[in-house]
Amino acid sequence: MEPIISARGIKRYYKRGSETVKALDGVDLTISSGEMVALLGPSGSGKTTLLNVLSCLDAPTDGTLVVAGKSVAGLKEEALVEVRRGVLGFVFQQFHLLPTLNVAENVELPLLFLGLKPDRRRTDEVLAMVGLSDRKTHLPRELSGGQMQRVAIARALNIDAKILVADEPTGNLDKVTGEQIFQLFKKLAKENDLALLITTHNTAFGYKADRVITMEDGRIVKEEHPGSAQASLRP
Repeated sequence: MEPIISARGIKRYYKRGSETVKALDGVDLTISSGEMVALLGPSGSGKTTLLNVLSCLDAPTDGTLVVAGKSVAGLKEEALVEVRRGVLGFVFQQFHLLPTLNVAENVELPLLFLGLKPDRRRTDEVLAMVGLSDRKTHLPRELSGGQMQRVAIARALNIDAKILVADEPTGNLDKVTGEQIFQLFKKLAKENDLALLITTHNTAFGYKADRVITMEDGRIVKEEHPGSAQASLRP
């Protein structure tokens, strides 16, 4: 598979008083379309920083990064916005739905921010993907937590993203609902040739991914392929 994200020697340093914090300290990682990758590790391990750098929400201090064919290392925020536009979709622990908009309107909201006219057929299509065709006129308060997260996923898909990024997407959900959301992510990645990058504290959910990356002290210390019994330790 052709990589859609390619990172080499990625570093992210920042100052905290007189101390230099090495949030990322030389990370190499390649992610392909159709692949679900989970980032695991304790708080402070660097997984959220890596997620932010790979999704162009933050810029690396050093290293090379290519996202969807574009070299992005060293770009300013204005240029990073253009890289993210129409390429990356985001799903977070908090659903961030507007309470006065119905499901369909929440799903179409990112298009308005991009200056694009919503396509109701596309809206219906992504709602069908997440199993919410019968909820499109409902308000967020009329939905369960799992349904609200599905709306958030549909909203990310509606811009025709090539990469879906999910930061602790099941953190506010119960175990059964979280399991359903992870299975949905995996299904969407395969059926739509999406690259799916997820952080989670729930290792049981993480190991449902195609590949598991374990972070420690800003480095990748282990890479595993659940189901294939393949694992490698990084030096």
